[in-house]
Amino acid sequence: MSSHKKSAKTYLGRIRHAVNPPYPRRLLRAVISVLVFALSFSLTGAFLVYHDLSSRVNNISTAKKLGRTPPDSYSGRAINILIIGSDSRAGEGNQALINDASEGERSDTAMVMHISKDRSQVNVVSIPRDLIVDVPACEHKDGKQSRPQRVQFNWAYSIGGEDGDRTSAVLCTWKTVEKLSGMRIDESVVVDFSGFASMIDALGGINVYIPTAIHDQRNSGLELEPGCTHFDGQQALGYARVRHGVQGSDGSDLQRIERQQAVMGIMMRTALQKNMLTSLNQLYDFIGSGLSSLSISDGISSVSELAGLGWSLQSLQPENLRFITLPVYPAPNDPNRVVINDKEVRPIWEAFINDTSLPMGIEVRDGNGKVYTIEAATSASPSASSSSASNTESTEPTPRSSNPQNKGNTASSPETTDDLVALQRKCEAEK
Repeated sequence: MSSHKKSAKTYLGRIRHAVNPPYPRRLLRAVISVLVFALSFSLTGAFLVYHDLSSRVNNISTAKKLGRTPPDSYSGRAINILIIGSDSRAGEGNQALINDASEGERSDTAMVMHISKDRSQVNVVSIPRDLIVDVPACEHKDGKQSRPQRVQFNWAYSIGGEDGDRTSAVLCTWKTVEKLSGMRIDESVVVDFSGFASMIDALGGINVYIPTAIHDQRNSGLELEPGCTHFDGQQALGYARVRHGVQGSDGSDLQRIERQQAVMGIMMRTALQKNMLTSLNQLYDFIGSGLSSLSISDGISSVSELAGLGWSLQSLQPENLRFITLPVYPAPNDPNRVVINDKEVRPIWEAFINDTSLPMGIEVRDGNGKVYTIEAATSASPSASSSSASNTESTEPTPRSSNPQNKGNTASSPETTDDLVALQRKCEAEK
């Protein structure tokens, strides 16, 4: 592993007064590349490689089973996209990355990305895999149905796909998210380990500031001390998935979610710094490397649909990309599982359903890497901002607060959130 390790004191001495560098208005071209892995290839010059890239996408025919017709265009509509990270070991690429003999396929991580109607806001909510939810009856490929169950969230994927059919697995997770949230999911994307690692490698790796020591001999094999470290695809995958051996962590999924969100932000900024979006050759390699590991639902599996959606998101500002983790509490009967308080979570779902501002009191991580609690609503669309005076203005982000899901799970680190943001930026600038 190639590493550039410097102490926090050294970094902070250099950048105490640094400010976040400005980013071009085309930010979302990279954001979508990272979050959905398939969208950005439709941008600059991608029509020249239409047939080659299109042939690499695995289409999931969800519309027929859901009784829905894929729309010709999402223009003028808000979109909710379910993003699933699969832990499938199938295929040589995945087997080389994950050295164990686990069979089957599970949902390793899940997010819902809400793209606002006016394309000015993108909010991404992470659903903890250990969250106890009601999984509805799910239809298998042979037409038989599973029974409704109250289990942890990531079981939905396994329940739907117990016969090995990925479409059924996705649909069961899809229906579970709709039941949990009360909102409509429009599209889905599934990416496996190999696809994630390939995207990192296409970027030439990423630089990550490690705030706390990691000594994980149980799963990932990571041995890291605090400081700036360069990851290739396999190492970045291990870091994004690590749950054990992290100093100050209890091994739960919640801190892992924070690392995953941080890694996606780093990928986004690295793509911008390397001009991935202005060089057709680099863009082709970057996106093409991960496409064969994707399974995309009907409505966004065509290059023309992706092109229209991608171009409509050109003006997104980094502060208007926000990552959220559902506020959760330890389950009463199992401290290794978590549950939600619906009164706290409902306003988040309502914001997605109604395409309006995120509610006050919600902790977010934005595209600049800033972690803060929303104190005043920010408009999600022109129609939303006109509905309430409070939606037309926002306050400065406040320092990160202790939300329910972070109680007892925060890794010990002497740096403040602002310090860590600055340290990460300095690390990203290292050659």
